[in-house]
Amino acid sequence: MSTGVFVSKNGRVSKAVGIQPKEALLFAPLNKNSSQILREQRTAMKRNNKQIKDRFAQASKRA
Repeated sequence: MSTGVFVSKNGRVSKAVGIQPKEALLFAPLNKNSSQILREQRTAMKRNNKQIKDRFAQASKRA
């Protein structure tokens, strides 16, 4: 995977060199493949859902 910072201007992506305009979208590629990113997102979603359910259960007990 390539390294560095890239810029998207007017729908064209290129390597960012020098000062970029304020409206340009800058991004840097991750050193992860798509399956690793998806796995992390699923894990985070499950953890967040569990936390929401636990807090809802605690709030229901108080009422």
